[in-house]
Amino acid sequence: MKRKILIVEDDADLRRALGERLRSQDYEVVTAADGASAVATARSERPHLVLLDLGLPVGDGFTVIERLKRIPTGGNPPIVVLSARQAAPDRDRALKLGAAEYFTKPFDNDQLLRTIRELLPSDPDAPGATELHLPRLLIVEDDADTRLGLQVRLQASGFEVATAADATMALTLAHRVKPDLITLDLGLPGGDGLQVLERIRNQPGLDGVPVVVLSARDGGVHGPRALEAGAAAYLEKPVDNAKLLAAIRSALGVRQA
Repeated sequence: MKRKILIVEDDADLRRALGERLRSQDYEVVTAADGASAVATARSERPHLVLLDLGLPVGDGFTVIERLKRIPTGGNPPIVVLSARQAAPDRDRALKLGAAEYFTKPFDNDQLLRTIRELLPSDPDAPGATELHLPRLLIVEDDADTRLGLQVRLQASGFEVATAADATMALTLAHRVKPDLITLDLGLPGGDGLQVLERIRNQPGLDGVPVVVLSARDGGVHGPRALEAGAAAYLEKPVDNAKLLAAIRSALGVRQA
């Protein structure tokens, strides 16, 4: 029987990405977007494990933990917190209330899956029980909030992610981490993104790495230039998460589901 996981997350893109990733590992997934529906869903669906954000509408995550622990015959599923809150008191409070583990966003996707498997031991021959080999992405983006958002969503979608905030670090990290794909902003400190793209295309070891450009610049003007310089795709910001994942999977040669 498939193990059922309840994802409680108000960010729709992250909720969807986590769901896709867990289904690919042969888990059944149910979701909730706020505190009230989280408890109601837990009562009706009886999940084997709960992934819980703390910053929720209609009841914060701490209240949800307390209410989940009081559900009669609820089986006391382990609760794994996934939160942007980094303060030690938040972690300590969640664990004291009964959470099994606490991950700070952006979390390590590989480690999260290992933790889930430890909390939900399964048949070693079942799908997803073998060691993972995640595609490695390098995000090159100078805006910290955008960079963090991309990192969280792409990790949740099953990618290993490294990040760089400027042109110099982008090239240094590209040689160091040897990414399978690079997402590249054009407006970078320390060198224009098109110049970075051209340098990537002219450096041994990087010349074959696909690059997906993400830019606020007009795609009608700058898109053809980026594609001519060797980009695999050009997406205008704000980037739709589904379109981004489709472009990345296409560039990596991954068949769409």
